[in-house]
Parts: sequence; C-alpha cells; structure tokens
Amino acid sequence: MLTIAQKAKILAKAGLGVALPQETAAPDDWEHRVEQSYVAYTAARAARSLREAENARQTEMLRRMAWSNAAL
Repeated sequence: MLTIAQKAKILAKAGLGVALPQETAAPDDWEHRVEQSYVAYTAARAARSLREAENARQTEMLRRMAWSNAAL
C-alpha cells in the first residue's frame, strides 16, 4: 500500500500536485485531499484504460470484418 507521500509524488508527476499543507491547515486535511485526489486520479486512469481497450477491441473486430468481406 502506498503512503500519502508516495501518492502525493505520483500526483505531482502527473501534474496534479496537491499543495503542501499550510501552517494554519491541519496535516490531516492535506492527507485527506491527497487521498481524494489519488482516488480520482486512479479512477480516471482505469476508465481511460477501459475505453482504450474497448476501442482496440472494436477496431480489431472491424478489421476482421473488413478482411472477411474482402475475401468474398
């Protein structure tokens, strides 16, 4: 399981960094924001991966249909 610091680093590399906690803000608030951002980020990546897989599946199906029709 990733630590909050690791999740924050991943988000920062993805350009979605969460601002460091301010002295007036509780560290728990920052950790909560990082956790929420990371969950949203991973969900978005999973959804994109599923869309890409479905697109690849449909493209392959269309390619096979085109080849089978060309053989007729």
